[in-house]
Amino acid sequence: MERRGQKHKQQVKKCQSNVTKQKVAAAKQYIENHSKKQLKSLQERNMDLKPLILALRRCGRSQSVRHGISLHSHIIKHGFFHDIFMANNLLSMYVDFTYLNDAHKLFDEMTYKNIVTWTTMVSAYTSNKRPDEAIKLYNHMLECDLEAPNGFMYSAVLKACALAGDLQLGRLIHKRISRENLDNDTVLMNTLLDMYVKCGIVSDAKKVFDNFFSANSTSWNTIISGYCKEGLMEEAISLFHQMPKRNVISWNSIIAGLAHKGSFLALEYVCMMHKEGLKLDEFTLPCGLKACSYFNLLAMGKQIHCYVVKSGFECSCFIVSALVDMYSNCNLLSAATKLFDQYSSCDGLGCDSLALWNSMLSGYIVNEKNKAALCLLSQIHSSGVCIDSYTFSSAVKVCLNLLNLRLGLQVHGLIVTCRYESDYVVGSILIDLYAKLGNVKNALKLFHRLPNKDIVAWSGLIMGCAKMGLNSLAFSLFRDMINLDLEVDQFVVSSVLKVCSSLASVGSGKQVHALCVKSGFDTEGVTVTSLVDMYSKCGEIEDGLAMFNNMPERDVVSWTGVIVGCGQNGRAKEAITFFQEMIQSGLKPNEVTFLGVLSACRHAGWVEEAWTMFKFMKSEYGMEPHLEHYYCVIDLLGQAGRFKEAETLIANMPFEPDKTIWCSMLKACEAHKNIEMVSFIAEHLLATSAVDPSIYVMLSNAYATLGMWDSSSKMRKAGKDLGIKEAGISWIEISS
Repeated sequence: MERRGQKHKQQVKKCQSNVTKQKVAAAKQYIENHSKKQLKSLQERNMDLKPLILALRRCGRSQSVRHGISLHSHIIKHGFFHDIFMANNLLSMYVDFTYLNDAHKLFDEMTYKNIVTWTTMVSAYTSNKRPDEAIKLYNHMLECDLEAPNGFMYSAVLKACALAGDLQLGRLIHKRISRENLDNDTVLMNTLLDMYVKCGIVSDAKKVFDNFFSANSTSWNTIISGYCKEGLMEEAISLFHQMPKRNVISWNSIIAGLAHKGSFLALEYVCMMHKEGLKLDEFTLPCGLKACSYFNLLAMGKQIHCYVVKSGFECSCFIVSALVDMYSNCNLLSAATKLFDQYSSCDGLGCDSLALWNSMLSGYIVNEKNKAALCLLSQIHSSGVCIDSYTFSSAVKVCLNLLNLRLGLQVHGLIVTCRYESDYVVGSILIDLYAKLGNVKNALKLFHRLPNKDIVAWSGLIMGCAKMGLNSLAFSLFRDMINLDLEVDQFVVSSVLKVCSSLASVGSGKQVHALCVKSGFDTEGVTVTSLVDMYSKCGEIEDGLAMFNNMPERDVVSWTGVIVGCGQNGRAKEAITFFQEMIQSGLKPNEVTFLGVLSACRHAGWVEEAWTMFKFMKSEYGMEPHLEHYYCVIDLLGQAGRFKEAETLIANMPFEPDKTIWCSMLKACEAHKNIEMVSFIAEHLLATSAVDPSIYVMLSNAYATLGMWDSSSKMRKAGKDLGIKEAGISWIEISS
């Protein structure tokens, strides 16, 4: 049966080719049968050129390039090219071939052009995604005052304006349409409506729609789609219910808009559409599956899967990709993998299989299966398929998850080779990768080269600078972001508040706080916690406490922030009170919480309370103290002159004491005139930090305080031989 079908197709194709050849031959014969003398008389008598025109159109439709070029040469040879109707059809044939350079050359050679000629070329550039050239040609026509544009020309240019985002020209054409009373042209008005929608000016689109007396289903669908794309779902739904006769496109626009907004209503509208008797198609089903993924509705997703199988859509790659996404996001990776294995090698899929590969790749990343994602990336690359921006974005995300710079550099090299470095999505994630890995220099280079920067690029760079201690640069970038009127989120604001904390810049912090209130971030947990931290570190503890007390919900991070803030500002009693309140609320403290309480005790000199907390940490919560926890208790014991207990605790530590602990003990010896222990501490300090000049200065000062002048001189000389200690730097904020 298959062979018979193939044979039939070949016969049909052969017949079509023969028909084309016959048409071209007839046209050539037609030309040959008339001499130049006869041609003149024919033109004078306005003889019908229909056979020749039909042959040209047949060549264009059937893509018979060789026959078309042959026919062109015969037209020139016998002088038919000077006929405007013939020349326009010849131009249309080259446009059908998408030979735009040849078409424009022919256009330039035409001695006479009418509005059809100009419209053909403008439409050709618009259809082939070259709107700038279409607009340039239209402007040239107007400047030279060669032809008066009509509805068809306006429609072609408006489509170019929509593609290029040229709202200014679109509005000028709108004025021309009104002035020339073309408002009743339904096709033209629909194109105008679409232009405003694609330029994102839905308010102007609504004005056109409201004054549109001959609106059809296309008009309704265009304005509904415009509101959906702008995320204005209430307005879109209101129009949807006012629509005289809804069709599949109307339903799909609403469902897609709701799914994009992450609204449960998307699934409700899918059910309503089904009850209306309309068939769910290849657009509806992926949107429904997207909503299932968002709300983790595995049961509903499985029901849609059953509908897919029953309706015969299981070979649509877009639907299979959406199913893989749904199962992956619903934590059923095994089902996603099974579907992928079943269809990835299937030749019957209705489109390029890259969409399916990308969905599986995303599934592995979401479920933190980074090794499996790497293997899949390798397969995609080896298959020779043309990788897109989504694939590269996923590849960079794998590098981010693994924090692997070497792998990131390899992926970056491939991105550059495939010319995707300037893609705003890929470029933004690359900036985030380099920033998170501490390579701010490369991140900045990429950032400056990226033509369009989204919030991922800005926030990634700001957070990277903050992490590396480049606080002034981070704040400067944030200021640029605000000045450019770019949207910021609560995570960027949180990072900038940490920068203000590090700079001890309460003025800048208050400005950011004002922005939080204006943007509605003052109720977000992550932002409020950062505000408490900023005010605490800038010495404005009362403002920090006010922020904390007004928090509607408090998590471990917010409690820890206020405990640490109280400790840093010498309010140990309040820190311990907050700690007790936190435990009473049912929350479990973490290592940072305990460190905050111990630090508060250290600042207040509360030895017994610190000992109690230190023991409580292990006995009640099973947490092993870290070096920082040991430091707090040892420092307290040293301050209290309880050297034996401090020595015992140091000896029982599960890790080697560092420079900080020995320096703490050295200061305690100075304060309590403990000469016996200084030599022991000096021995350990010189063993662990022999190349640090500051150690020799500290030891020299300690010996001098204790009256050990010979030892002090030796240490000072050894320090000078090693190198001069860098001068300390203080940071102050000067009010302007």
